[in-house]
Amino acid sequence: MASVRNGLKTWLRILAPMVVSIGGLVMLRLLGPDFIDQRTIRELLLPLGDYAPLAYVAFLAVRPLTLLPGQVLTAVGGMMFGTLAATLYSLTGSFLSATLLYFVARKLGTRPMQRLCGSKYPAIAKAARRHDFQFAFLACLNPLCPTDIMLIAGAASGARFWPSVLGVVLGTIPGTFLTAQFGSGLAQGRTVMTAVSAVGMVVSLVLGVIFGRRFYKEVNEASVEVPTPEAEAPRGLPAAKEALTTP
Repeated sequence: MASVRNGLKTWLRILAPMVVSIGGLVMLRLLGPDFIDQRTIRELLLPLGDYAPLAYVAFLAVRPLTLLPGQVLTAVGGMMFGTLAATLYSLTGSFLSATLLYFVARKLGTRPMQRLCGSKYPAIAKAARRHDFQFAFLACLNPLCPTDIMLIAGAASGARFWPSVLGVVLGTIPGTFLTAQFGSGLAQGRTVMTAVSAVGMVVSLVLGVIFGRRFYKEVNEASVEVPTPEAEAPRGLPAAKEALTTP
């Protein structure tokens, strides 16, 4: 019973950001262009002038510290700057936030992630070290994956910096473009563009699940095989113990 509760808590922690993201996007869709449009947003940004994109990228860079969902911010970026500009700004912010998370995770070590991931952490850590680029890429490609958590787990486990961060940036390109297009279409009142973007996000989800099946299978199988850690005995004692127990 305790293991079931622990597993439920872990899944709630993992799925919470995704649920918030979906809820935010649904709220934006319900509010629609009658509530806010690109012209209104640009008027609000006038005091920032040419520094508006820099402010947006800087906020995305520290987004993990605010616990805000990246999808909602990317959609808002699409509403503010349009699809292409928001995609470029969001990818830049993703690179900076991934860099921040990587070095913070290396500083904190493995203990926080061991508590969060529980029995699956050894398998996740092993996969992150062995397939650092693929690990980060699939974690970002699949919207069901908690990207920040997976990147932190990889960094804390010794995954290399450039393959991990490059995997994050490349893996977020499809979802970032579609989400920015969703926000842009919403702000401009283009129902067809919004619908196409929504369908594209669903397709991205399906493809992420398909491509990530082998990785998830490896993690699940490895988590079963990982033995329970035991206290290490000082050197020289195992041989003496064997000698004592030998009939």
